[in-house]
Amino acid sequence: MNNQSLKANEALIVRLAVGLIFGLGIAWLIKSFDALEGKSVPLWAQILTSTLILGAFIIWAGAGAMKRLSLAIWSVIALALIALIAWNRAAHGLDDRYNPFFLNLSFLIYPFLFISHELVSSADHAGKPIAPYGLYFDEAWKRGVQLALSGLFTILFWAILWLGAGLLGFIGFHWFKDLLTNAYFAWPVTGLAIAASVNLGDVQPKLMHNFRALVLGVLSWLLPVITVIGLLFAVSLCFSGLEPLWKTKAATASLLAGCVALVLLVNAAWQQGDTERPVHIILRWSARIACGLLLVFSALAAWSLWLRIAQYGLTPERTLALVGVTIALLYGLGYAAAAVIPKGWLILLAPVNIALAFVVALICLCVLTPIADPYRLSASSQAERVNSGQVAPDIFDWRVLRFETGTYGLEELKRLSKNGKTEVIRKMATDAGLWKNDKRWEIPSPVTPPATTPNPKQFNVVAPAGYAMPADFLTQSFTSDEKLPDCASYGIKCYAALIDLNHDGVPELALLEDRHITIYIKQKQWRFLNEKYVSGDTAIDFKVGRIGTARPSFDDLTLGNSYREKIDDNGSPPPTPHGNVTGF
Repeated sequence: MNNQSLKANEALIVRLAVGLIFGLGIAWLIKSFDALEGKSVPLWAQILTSTLILGAFIIWAGAGAMKRLSLAIWSVIALALIALIAWNRAAHGLDDRYNPFFLNLSFLIYPFLFISHELVSSADHAGKPIAPYGLYFDEAWKRGVQLALSGLFTILFWAILWLGAGLLGFIGFHWFKDLLTNAYFAWPVTGLAIAASVNLGDVQPKLMHNFRALVLGVLSWLLPVITVIGLLFAVSLCFSGLEPLWKTKAATASLLAGCVALVLLVNAAWQQGDTERPVHIILRWSARIACGLLLVFSALAAWSLWLRIAQYGLTPERTLALVGVTIALLYGLGYAAAAVIPKGWLILLAPVNIALAFVVALICLCVLTPIADPYRLSASSQAERVNSGQVAPDIFDWRVLRFETGTYGLEELKRLSKNGKTEVIRKMATDAGLWKNDKRWEIPSPVTPPATTPNPKQFNVVAPAGYAMPADFLTQSFTSDEKLPDCASYGIKCYAALIDLNHDGVPELALLEDRHITIYIKQKQWRFLNEKYVSGDTAIDFKVGRIGTARPSFDDLTLGNSYREKIDDNGSPPPTPHGNVTGF
């Protein structure tokens, strides 16, 4: 076979043919789904539909950039990989709702296909396995802009068609609207529209180059903005501590989003270095600082995710987050190394980006196939947690194994029902395996949170001097609702102070962890009273025992049984403290 590149008219014909043929095939599959009348979509149909939809983009993108034989071989390999990924998700998932676009656990197929195609296409163009970085950069950004413009063109194309259908409908002609809703028209026409718009990007290189330059210019000057915001965030954490960040319950996702933005904007500013174009000093320093922030953000995201996994084990969503954290850490380490090398301006970015492109593609492929399927890893993790005794069977969420980890979860339930370490585990695993789908959405019965007993070795009593921790506090079991700080059981030491805050002759107990103070009151037993976040200097005062109380200048004003108001005299001197005051 002639292994030359396709001519412009040949590339257009190939793209239009793929759009038409694949569109007709998808339309036939969609119409066959309608005839199922509520039955599940056959496995082969799910695989074929996803393969046609996603495989079309590979051929459209490669027709204008790859040689004939290379395009044919890569198209077959790409279609096979898509089919394998579609089979893995359809065969091991339990969700009856079929989605040919994989907008769930398989969303990583999009970066995988994009990165893999650019690696293959650029290597074919360069004639060697590893292409020059400039070629990777040009082709990847061109393909991204081309994809965005193709999507915009297709949306506008359909908007015009529906506008025409509406106008004809006003005068009593509805045949055009019926035609637009016919799958045998809609899917092939959509394929032809995308094919034509992709080809337009190839035959108008000057237009694409100018548009790409505009996009890169706009994005590059967003880098100083996100760098300043990132610095403010990092510096603020030094004063607030990490506890407020963990309490958001979205720390990992937010930090990973920041990592993605930093990588995108750093590359938009750096492009191919400063050898061919002058770069403003603001962009140069912003890029260096942003590379350091990327490592900070990725490390914090890793710590946040590790705390959740250590406490609750893996779930499919946490497995995907682990993939994101791993990739972010790799980028953070590579970019930070590039930032500290004085020679050149981020000269290591080119080899780091090339190496990580191969690594990211490999990681995505493993996660999308049985090698590291999130369902399989999560089912194994959760089963081990309950079978090892890390989590008591009566408070373990058996619905994760039954409904959230696909067929792998069902296999683990069968294994636990036969080989569980205790009779309780075997019975509960058997019962969970018999649950019907409606059980998935039931609100579980409330269970008693696991209790924790403080570790006496974790405490350092700083006030009053010479006092010891109350014995009844050290023997009491605290649930998560009672907000016992982590330092009371493990990790850093807890600084403790006994101080009578309500002047009833019985001291309250204040515990300091980092900059977080938790206060307990003794009644029949110790219970949580309040918590405060303090500055670093105030925390130091606590640690050295500068702790006391200060009464208000005026009592509260009460009216009847429903009104109580604090009275302040802004013109008077502050009240005289009883001892040293920390302000909590």
